[in-house]
Formats: sequence, C-alpha cells, structure tokens
Amino acid sequence: MRSLKADNLAARLLQAACAAAIIAMATFLPTAALAHAALKRSTPAANETLDRLPAEVELHFNEPVRLIRATANGDSGASRELDAETSGADVRLRFPDWTIRGTLIVSYRVASEDGHPVGGALVFNVGAPSAGLSVAAGEPAGLSLPIAIWLVHTATVLFLAFVVGGALFDRWLGAGRGLAPGLATILPPGTSLLVAGLYLQGLDEAGSGLAYAGAEPLRIALQGNAAICASLFFLSFLIIALPFAGRKFVGRILAVTALLLAASAFTFSGHCSLADPRWLAGTAMFLHSATLLFWIGSLPPLWQLCRRPLDLRPLVGFSRNIPYAFVMMILAGFVLAIAELPALSQILASLYGRILVVKIMFVAALCVLAAYNRFWLTGATLAGDAVARGRLRRSIVIEIILAVAIIGAAGLWRFAGPGQADAAEVSAMASVHLHADEVMAQLDLQAGSNGTADIHVAVMAPDFGALDARQVILRLRNPGSAIEPMKFELTKAPEGGWKASGLPVRDPKGWLADLEVLIDDFHSVHLEGGLSE
Repeated sequence: MRSLKADNLAARLLQAACAAAIIAMATFLPTAALAHAALKRSTPAANETLDRLPAEVELHFNEPVRLIRATANGDSGASRELDAETSGADVRLRFPDWTIRGTLIVSYRVASEDGHPVGGALVFNVGAPSAGLSVAAGEPAGLSLPIAIWLVHTATVLFLAFVVGGALFDRWLGAGRGLAPGLATILPPGTSLLVAGLYLQGLDEAGSGLAYAGAEPLRIALQGNAAICASLFFLSFLIIALPFAGRKFVGRILAVTALLLAASAFTFSGHCSLADPRWLAGTAMFLHSATLLFWIGSLPPLWQLCRRPLDLRPLVGFSRNIPYAFVMMILAGFVLAIAELPALSQILASLYGRILVVKIMFVAALCVLAAYNRFWLTGATLAGDAVARGRLRRSIVIEIILAVAIIGAAGLWRFAGPGQADAAEVSAMASVHLHADEVMAQLDLQAGSNGTADIHVAVMAPDFGALDARQVILRLRNPGSAIEPMKFELTKAPEGGWKASGLPVRDPKGWLADLEVLIDDFHSVHLEGGLSE
C-alpha cells in the first residue's frame, strides 16, 4: 500500500514537473519573431519614378536601429558608399553629387537593439527605368558563419554557467571545498570565447562570410549591445578569478556579484531588450538567467561530491534551496511570456515554433529528472545508500547533457526570425513550379516595359484545385550578389492569381525564390526554389 501511494505521488510530481517545464521552456529566452527590425516605409517609395535624384532617402523602421552600411548601385553596376544620419528608427541617406538617370538600388544593412543584423534594398527610378541593371558579384555567405556563431555562443554560455554558477554553489553551499579557479584558468578561455563572439557578430552585421577581415568586424560589434554583454561577462570571469576570492566571506560576496553581472548581461541581448514594458521584461530576464546559471553551474560540483560518501552536506543545501530557484525561474518565464508572446497561436507554423517544441522536450526531461533526484535519490544517498548515490551521479550526468542541449537549442533562436529583407531583382522569361505538402505555386516571369519584369503567381492546392490564400509574399535573393535580399508583397490579379510589376532584373540565373503563402490568419507555408530551374 505504501509503495502504491509512493508511486502515485511520484506520478503527480512528474506530471507537475512536466507542466512546469513546458511553461519554463516557452519562456526560456525572448522569442517574439516580430522583434526583428523591419522597414515600414521609405521616401521615395519602392519602385517610385522621380524626375530627378533626391537629395536624400529616408528609411523608417519599426524600431530603433544602428546603420552598419549603405550603398547605391546605378547602371554601371559600381557600388558607392552613402553618408547617413540615424535617429532612433529613422535613417537618412544622403547622395553624393551624382548625375544619374535610370534605375537605382539603395542597399542598406542595419542592426536592431537586440543585435540582429537586417539587410534590405530600396529600388526606385530617376526618369525612365534602366533597360538592365548590372550587379556586382560577391561571395556567398553560406552556413559556416551561422554555425560558428551558434557554437561560440553555446560554449560561452555554458562556460559562464559552469564558472559563475559553480563558484556560487561551492562558496555558499560547498563551504569552499572546491579548488578556487585562478586567473590563468578562467581568463584565457573566457576571453577567447568573448573575442571570438564579438568578431563573429561583427562579421554577421557586416554581411560577410566566415573569413578573416582585419579589425573591422570588431569595430562594428563594439558599437552595439554585444559589446556591453561581452564586457559584463568578462567582469564576471575576472571577479571569480581574483586572487583573494578564496577567502570565505569575500569569496561569497564576489560570487554573488559575478552572478548579478552575468545575469544583467542577458538583458542586453536577445529580444528582451525590445519587449515592452522594457523594465519588466528586463527584470524577468535577469531573474530567469540568474536561476538558470546557478542551476546549471551546480551540476558539475554535485557530480563531483557524489563520487565518495564523505561529506554530502552541500547536497542537503542544494536540495533545500533549488525549489525556490526553480519557482523563480517559472515566474520570470511567465512574465516574459506575457510581455513578449501576444499571439502564441501563430508560432507553430514557424522555425521558431519547431525549436520551441524541441526545447520543451529537453526542459521537460530535465525537470522530471531533477524531481526524481530531489524526491527519490537524494534522501537515500544521504542515508548512505551506495546504489542510490551511483544512480544520482548518473542522473546528474544526464542533467548536464540536457543542459548543454537546452543552451544549444536556445542559441538557434537567433536564426529563427522571419526574413526581414526588402526589395530585389527578377527576370525576363521564366516559368517555375514550386510545391510543398499543402500548397503548390506556378511562377511566371515576363519581360515588362523599360527593361523591368512582371511576375504572375498561381497558387493551388496539392490536387491542383483552387486555393484562396489570404496573402502572398515573394522574397528573392542571390547568394552571389552584393545586393541585399528583396521582398515583394503581391496583389491579386484581375484574371486570378497574384502579381507584381516593375521588378528591376532580367536574368533569373542564380536567384532563389521564397514564396510565403498565408493560408489563414495563423498558418503560412513557404515554397522555395531557384528561378532558373
């Protein structure tokens, strides 16, 4: 009978842990995709025809941005840098003393306050559109840079958790029994990770690939919030490694200070730096990060303690205090959900939603494992049960693996935002069929007037039946072009289907299309393929 009651209690505890994990997972990091900067309007408007070259171009974004670069391309194909003035969400680009006629492409790259770079291009005409616009070739960025950014970010956060969270555990719950890491142990790897992260951030903001580019990427990255975040991380490492940190009272104070600095750094990164009200989202992110750093950082020393049945009092302290940290993490995550996810039902059709599902699985498993350790293995281990102590050690190893997976999955959210590109090029004569499980589309490109191109898109169901889409958006990019990707919102054609005109390119070779079809208010499908297929 007692065994049955214990099993029922275990089931209830595991169910509660799973539910709490889902809440925590949904708010582990700021994740609202709409937090990326996007161009709202411009002066002149896209595809507008002017009598003469304007003195400046005005770009109005949906949030404050920092301009990285802006160039203009004319008939010759040569790219010229533009002077700029930025004020909040508004960017003014001033032209040099040009005498130019025809089609002009103004390419820009900005970084939002959360550190995400966004590129786009504005196309307009001075007089008649050009018969054809040449484009300077550039090297494709590929996947190497995003993968490097993800790896370095994951390694940095894990190293921070193990150093700062581990020191907090050792100095407050472990009575300073662990070896205090010195400057030579912490600063070289920590500094290397931070510098590498800043350099990769600068490469990303500049739109470059993974290649050495001198000091320019660091100069770019040091102008944004990434520099503040890296500085606070460095101070955390430095404080933990101070020579007199080994003294009991001083060491405890320094460990808390390092945790406060590290948790503060996360409020300058990611989307929480943009959520309203910012003070509430920032506070929630601070508490959320602090508890996670402590939890993850405590796992390696706990594993070390369970190797021998000597003094397991730190395990008692951790078991007594971790429920408070866990509740704080859940409450902070709940606040982040309210502040940043006003339309939760829309996320399941996105890459962000798929990453979220994976993270929910990892965190649910971690919380169930933590509950199992807390309520079943800890008591038996403290009572001297060698079998339970061995199981606890193995369970902690699995917790560490899950923690690594959670941090890695969180880092993928950097690349999960929707494409924010605005403007681009298409072609003279091409017909492309794109299909997915739910939608098919036929894209027909035809030569328009004055060397431009027109596009007609027929959207169909998989059985070739009619499909009444709510909206159709076409994004075009050329990995070998120096022009930023472009975006076109198609309008309904009188004869049926969707259309757009005045697209300023003739040769479809090398161009990739991403057709987004909004089936209903909460579900969209992406169709991708090359225009020259």
